[in-house]
Amino acid sequence: MNINRPYIIIPKLIIQPTWGGTYIAKMKGWQNLPVLQDKKIGQSYELFSGTKLATSIFDTSDPKFIPEIGFPDSPETVRDSFNLVEGADYIQLADENMPLLIKFTQALGNSFQLHIKHDVSDARWKPKAESWYYFEDGKLTFGIKKGADIDEYKKICLEIDKFMQNLSREIKGKQKSLDVGRAEAHEFILNKNPWQFVNVYEVKKYEIVDPSLGGIHHSWEEDNEKYPLGNVLYEIQEDVMDPISTIRAFDQGKIKDDGSIRELNIDDYFKYLDKTEENNNIDRNRTLSNSVYAMEVLNIDKNVSLNTNGHFHHLFVRDGSVEIQSNAVNLKVGQGHSVFVPKELGDYNILSGSDETCVLKTVSSK
Repeated sequence: MNINRPYIIIPKLIIQPTWGGTYIAKMKGWQNLPVLQDKKIGQSYELFSGTKLATSIFDTSDPKFIPEIGFPDSPETVRDSFNLVEGADYIQLADENMPLLIKFTQALGNSFQLHIKHDVSDARWKPKAESWYYFEDGKLTFGIKKGADIDEYKKICLEIDKFMQNLSREIKGKQKSLDVGRAEAHEFILNKNPWQFVNVYEVKKYEIVDPSLGGIHHSWEEDNEKYPLGNVLYEIQEDVMDPISTIRAFDQGKIKDDGSIRELNIDDYFKYLDKTEENNNIDRNRTLSNSVYAMEVLNIDKNVSLNTNGHFHHLFVRDGSVEIQSNAVNLKVGQGHSVFVPKELGDYNILSGSDETCVLKTVSSK
């Protein structure tokens, strides 16, 4: 990799058959690409250890600049289906120890979960700082409700898990249909109501939610009438895989098409749950700066000069369009696209290409 120039990132779009939508494709200007017709995009990997960097195409409006596509292979991994970078020369990101995973996501509900704190040592679990920047209004749970009965909360999580395990066996054994099983799960969970123990919030567009301290309960929630898009957000996190970082206590009653359910770790969830009132207050956690990364919202109404100062920069164009200039390289970058700036580059410029331009700049501290 030539460390003396910035690169446009070729994003990896993850097709999800049961969630996601068209929001991400429209934002990137790819809604009319034939390969994406009738596809639901759940996530766009904007930066990860497998990121590809374009070396020959410098304008994201070029119709040949189209994404890499992946399909879910399991809840935690993806596999390439095909690469669709027509006419583009690209290289693999040289940094094999990329510390961050940045994703643009359109998601439905997610499990009740947490990550351990960075000062905790555990044989299985690794810490993972994670933060969210909402692109549209959404709904989530964050933190334990003040005065919640933690013993009763754990009891109900265990009861739900036992019920779901039995349902899964009956569905797999053809004793019960998938539709009947899902309906029974929904009714049982509504009756147990695990949401009574956690704070439920409606989040506004461009708000930040930051559970990166670790040990804090969090989940995404669904409300099809009020939030038909689901949760549309920009995720910044350490690049640590879910099987060794995400501790789940309740999976919203989800049953896969084959009748299986996701593994929960209820004992560990309650072992590492942070119950301090201060950390469970969402208003205490509306920043996006920690010991691992920091994100800054740049509203650009004039040319901006920046310096990497020994840390790589990731730039995501939220609104408008820009030109990134450095060492005689000019990248024309439109809404919804990302740029990788090597830490060794030093000085570079962002030139605004429209009246209302906004760039999300993320810097890793590692």
